[in-house]
Amino acid sequence: MLSHRRPGARVPVLVLAAALAGAPARAGEVDRYLPDDTEIVVSVNVRQVLDSPLVKKHALEKLRELVKGLDQVDDILKDLGFDPFTDLNRVIAAQPDSPERDRGLLIAHGRFDLAKIKVRGEEAARNNGDVLKIHKVPDGKGGQFLVYEVALPGNNEEVPLFVAFPEKTTVLASLGKDYVVDALKKAGRKAAPALKSKEFQALLEKTDVQQSISAAALGSALSKGAGRDAPKQTREAVEKIDAVGGGLTIGEGIKVELVVSAKTAEDARQLKTNADAGLNQALALLGVVANVDKNFSPVLDIVKTLKVTAKGKLVTLKGEVSADVLEEALGKDKDK
Repeated sequence: MLSHRRPGARVPVLVLAAALAGAPARAGEVDRYLPDDTEIVVSVNVRQVLDSPLVKKHALEKLRELVKGLDQVDDILKDLGFDPFTDLNRVIAAQPDSPERDRGLLIAHGRFDLAKIKVRGEEAARNNGDVLKIHKVPDGKGGQFLVYEVALPGNNEEVPLFVAFPEKTTVLASLGKDYVVDALKKAGRKAAPALKSKEFQALLEKTDVQQSISAAALGSALSKGAGRDAPKQTREAVEKIDAVGGGLTIGEGIKVELVVSAKTAEDARQLKTNADAGLNQALALLGVVANVDKNFSPVLDIVKTLKVTAKGKLVTLKGEVSADVLEEALGKDKDK
């Protein structure tokens, strides 16, 4: 657990936070609903992605058509008065350094019609009690929060998913009911959240909230996540990492920046060597695939721009694909 991390572990993590602080235009705030034991966070800025010129031009209509083609899903969304293309702003996945599947929380921010959701939920609970159950949790103000337990189909058994709406701008979901209940207790709080890991909180506060996809993690959590089933080379690489942060930004083009804080300078050099080798292998493979299927050309162009550098204990991966290159790779006339 984090409390067993060596005393010097905090220093390289804070160095990483300082390195990330030089890039973003707007530093991030720690979401108040994050579980206290959070050590891995992946955030998707849905609004930024959907509003980006690249997605608007090449993907938005296809995504809309895809959702409309899923008849049952489209009907449910309409029934709840929710349009993911206009009402969803951000999705955050958070988890601790536990391999257990019910440890972690999904947080989505946007606009939700709580009245419609309550009515439809009660109706579903009456008509399909084996699929949806409703639990009531005190809100601390004399009222109650509703927690919906949804039975998800699993391999050999049904898996319960717990969902709650602490306010009209937020939905919480987890396979662990305690994670949802604990998050509900934070509703309405104005005080800044305090994670158990102060170094991880500092890292989150330096991430760029304007990135399309951002991620931050402590090496200890990644190491447990890799597990025994991961390839030996992957496990060995992860063991050299103290923390990682960065992300991807979609605009007219695509930018990628990832910064890794290694445990030692030698570990950083080895991580760079392995990353360079991996990129070379990926380029060779994608080159062959792209010759057969031109749809992979954009991926190849992105990988071509990726560069890895190492300085001290920090390893940085950067890449950028311009709008012109993407237009050409996608087979579009950039003058249109």
